[in-house]
Amino acid sequence: MKYLLILFLLTSCSHSLTLNPKGCYSKGLVKEHESESLILKDTIISFGSESEKYLEKILEKKKIDCKKVKNMNYTFKQGPFDSLISILPLVSVRTLIINYTLE
Repeated sequence: MKYLLILFLLTSCSHSLTLNPKGCYSKGLVKEHESESLILKDTIISFGSESEKYLEKILEKKKIDCKKVKNMNYTFKQGPFDSLISILPLVSVRTLIINYTLE
């Protein structure tokens, strides 16, 4: 039982998640926002050691056209529920938080 617990802990920590901006091209500018930011939260569940998610698909799922996004900032967070599920071998759960403004 002790070895099984160690195996769970080792395999649940070996995940990589990539957020691919393909389809949502922009320039990287640092600028102060004039308008109020909107917030989008999405839970990303991945199986295996590596996962790639497309920003365009995430925005489409929430009915947001990425060409109308003026400014964007995103962060990955892992809350208590995400951490609890990630204990399972080869399963990773993260919450993606996107702050954005529209044109």
